[in-house]
Amino acid sequence: MAATMKLAPVSPVTPATKAGESDAEVGSTELEDTSSNSEAGRQRKTDMLNRYQAKEEACNFLLKCEKFFADYVGMKYALALNSGGIAISLGLEGIKRVIFPEDDVDQIRVYSNAFTFNAVPAACVVAGFRNTLKLIEATPELTIDLDHWEACIKEDLESKRFAPGKMILVLSYMRGRVPDMHKVMDICKKYEVQLLEDSAHGYGCSFDGQKCGSFGVVSTISTQANKLVNTGEGGMILTSNDAMQAFFIFSAGSYEELWKKHESMTPPEEVALKFKYTTVNKSVRMTNIQGAIMFPQLSVMDERIDQHNAMYSVLMSTTIEKLEALKPGSSRRVYFIPQVHELVGPVFDSMQMQIRDSNGEVAAEEHPGLNGFLKEMQGRKHGIAKFSDPANARNFLSWQYLKPEDVLADALPKTTKNLLNVCDLRLLCHDTEAHGEDFRSLPLAHVRI
Repeated sequence: MAATMKLAPVSPVTPATKAGESDAEVGSTELEDTSSNSEAGRQRKTDMLNRYQAKEEACNFLLKCEKFFADYVGMKYALALNSGGIAISLGLEGIKRVIFPEDDVDQIRVYSNAFTFNAVPAACVVAGFRNTLKLIEATPELTIDLDHWEACIKEDLESKRFAPGKMILVLSYMRGRVPDMHKVMDICKKYEVQLLEDSAHGYGCSFDGQKCGSFGVVSTISTQANKLVNTGEGGMILTSNDAMQAFFIFSAGSYEELWKKHESMTPPEEVALKFKYTTVNKSVRMTNIQGAIMFPQLSVMDERIDQHNAMYSVLMSTTIEKLEALKPGSSRRVYFIPQVHELVGPVFDSMQMQIRDSNGEVAAEEHPGLNGFLKEMQGRKHGIAKFSDPANARNFLSWQYLKPEDVLADALPKTTKNLLNVCDLRLLCHDTEAHGEDFRSLPLAHVRI
């Protein structure tokens, strides 16, 4: 994307209008007749709040959103839930129930990223896997270290603690960072590892043309306020496995005959009945109100992705230009961390940059001016922070609910090193060049350019 392009703001929620359609025809016709003053009209509006009470298909926004995401990602089924975190824990429980029904949780090894948001390891704990969770190092590009992961698999198999095929990878695309998925799938196949994709930051991303969220047996997304699609709180779980979808529907809060209302998202009846009376109801459904908030955003989702990526490109290139104009060679102090592989189709809804030494080399310690830099940027109302802050929920040192030996800096030395001096900046889909002007005049006096 050319650095000189002019970016127009993207509406956070307004649906895009297709050629030949009026604004009234897009996103609003689904609600037709519900504005009636009649008793029936008022009743329809009342009944829209819960997915199972929606009397008209046009008003079942959750089902519309589920169908969209199943098709968009490339999975057979999708189910909306009240958070991305509960989606991960249900995904793990579903894998345990369907694939490892006779195995105790302590016989199943779960691997996951050492660099991710704390909701991911927390979901592993909620699902019962605290004792068998193994954190995998992060690379300098902030993806999971696949060499370290494979070494851990070999060590586990050699120790005889875990048997071949009794393993799960909870792969987090943290900040939209996608590893070499060909290698991920090769390792999964080689060691019979079940893959659960946490696509909270990854939906819309792709690898070699395939959408993230379609590689594993289960994948999850988040629609929390900072995500590409925003319902305040919320998430979704996706699978192509009939039995898992049945488990998810009843776990989420379906009862009696309500499971049939999922229509094309419903597994075959003979499968559903195996789970109807044997699944704990967790009551974690998303509300249809949130579905109504989500639905119009879906028609502008790709436009948002394009806007994010264009804004990222402009912000990066013009920051480099301005730093060089200020002092030749000074742009080496700010390293914009790239995607790890050229086959990644990115969604840059955030920017990660590392403050480096004056020669462009990685610093061995935290830069003494880093906190001053961050404080001034935060004073300008930019959502920026350092990953190495022990209070940052993305720093594994803050995950004190895990085993004590898992949350020591020397337990994951590569991750500790690779997060050093890395700053994280949120980007908004309706940002423009004007919004980024203040950021591009980085207060790098603190790091002595």
